[in-house]
Amino acid sequence: MVALLLARRTANRAASFVTGVLAGFAVFGLRIAGMPTANGTWILAAGLVALVATGAARTWPAITGDGMATGALVATGAALAAAVAGRNLPGLQAPALAAIVLAAVSAFAAEATRASAEAGWREWIAWTCAALVPALLATALAELFAGVPRRLEPLVVAAALAAAVLVWAPALLAERSRVSRELTEEVTLGLLPEEDAFALRLPWTRGFEKRFGRPDERREYVKSALLLAVARHQQRHRTGEAERLRQLEVLTFRTRLRRTQDARAARFHRRESGEYSAEEARREP
Repeated sequence: MVALLLARRTANRAASFVTGVLAGFAVFGLRIAGMPTANGTWILAAGLVALVATGAARTWPAITGDGMATGALVATGAALAAAVAGRNLPGLQAPALAAIVLAAVSAFAAEATRASAEAGWREWIAWTCAALVPALLATALAELFAGVPRRLEPLVVAAALAAAVLVWAPALLAERSRVSRELTEEVTLGLLPEEDAFALRLPWTRGFEKRFGRPDERREYVKSALLLAVARHQQRHRTGEAERLRQLEVLTFRTRLRRTQDARAARFHRRESGEYSAEEARREP
């Protein structure tokens, strides 16, 4: 019950980690007697994902960067609980169990992030993947670990850790496509600089773009732009009242972008005209 309540607060980083820990202990208990079989892994992974999803599905971030941060904390917490529960297992079974849990919860987080940015039947397909992919991945990894010689067990652990990263590829590609498509239209309308739209496509370009201003301005600008792309994308696939609500969101995020752009331009003008204060200079990145 506590895990479910905390899962509703996934925007809080500390709550995300605690959610993972509590969900992990709720599924594995304080100690497990042996490495779960393939069927047992399926049931445990499905139960773990169900606990997290029940509380967090409605509040899961639609931005990949935020989803990755939240998912990493939940997955790490659950993996830690699995490692503690399997602390008496022989060999590499405890690390393998933790790595499998990390991969499974990461798969859920990646698909949940993708689902939160979709609408209509695409959203339902993404949530179905979020429910099924983690259990399928965990089962496949558990079968692989059980079927290899002991000397190859470290490779299976490494493969599970790699899978925890690779499961984010579809969400990253979907966000890149969405941002490129939706923000290109904002550029055409003259509401967004073309250079900004290009930099916003990927986390590692938008995170270090100096033209976006100070760190606080960058966070606000990037978040508003990405949520604008999400709102535009969802508006295309909805009708009636839902479509009108998305239009209001589009206008809201456009206003936020314009406000940040104006503040950035005003500061640049003051700096060029010699009116830039020492306090503002110290706040520059």
